[in-house]
Amino acid sequence: MNARAPKIAQYKQIQNDILDKISTGYYKQNDTIPTELELAKTYNVSRVTVRRATDNLVAQGILLRTPGVGTFVNHNPTTQKIATLKGFTQEMLELGIKPSTKVHNFSLKKADDKIARKLNINTDDMIYYIERIRYGNDEPFVFEKTYMSVKSNPDISIKILEGSKYDYMEKVKNMKIDYSYHNTCPILPPKEIAELFNIDNQTPIIKIANTTFFEDGSILDYTELFFNSPKYQLNYIRSR
Repeated sequence: MNARAPKIAQYKQIQNDILDKISTGYYKQNDTIPTELELAKTYNVSRVTVRRATDNLVAQGILLRTPGVGTFVNHNPTTQKIATLKGFTQEMLELGIKPSTKVHNFSLKKADDKIARKLNINTDDMIYYIERIRYGNDEPFVFEKTYMSVKSNPDISIKILEGSKYDYMEKVKNMKIDYSYHNTCPILPPKEIAELFNIDNQTPIIKIANTTFFEDGSILDYTELFFNSPKYQLNYIRSR
């Protein structure tokens, strides 16, 4: 049996990247996106592959194509604030579960184009790269990969990260967190995460790409979370 996760088709990768750029404000409503030839060069694919990606977004009403003029952003994909935002520590305590955190990696690096766009900073600006394992009653529940601007958060430390980032930002720095934008998808776990969660690499888990915003519109961080889904799920309560 092939233990590797199935590859995502090229057109789907391009489609997802364009959606990501729209949702993060890189492409705004009524902006013209690059031409098919420019996108083909950017992604190193054929124009046919690019056309398939943009056709899907046109069909969904996200892009609008005007012959002889170009392809425009019609509107952002619909998003909803559907739950009260809680940090992992707060959620565990409310469930009567003992939370703990291990910082597996805490390092400095330069932001590549993708992460710079996520954090609304310049490419090659310095960022923190952080890996944390979040435990509930000493069971690994979540593995996190976090990216934060060094300039915006010069005082971040391992000690802070072993606790609650949200509590530190709101109670120590008096910076009110407004909301997080979540993009959720099921995946097959990479080998190292399957081993951490003690699950088979064919057991689906949930991955969430999460960008957290302060009330002033600035960005706290961009985090990719991998949930030990057999033991811990992300639950929402939607109110009318």
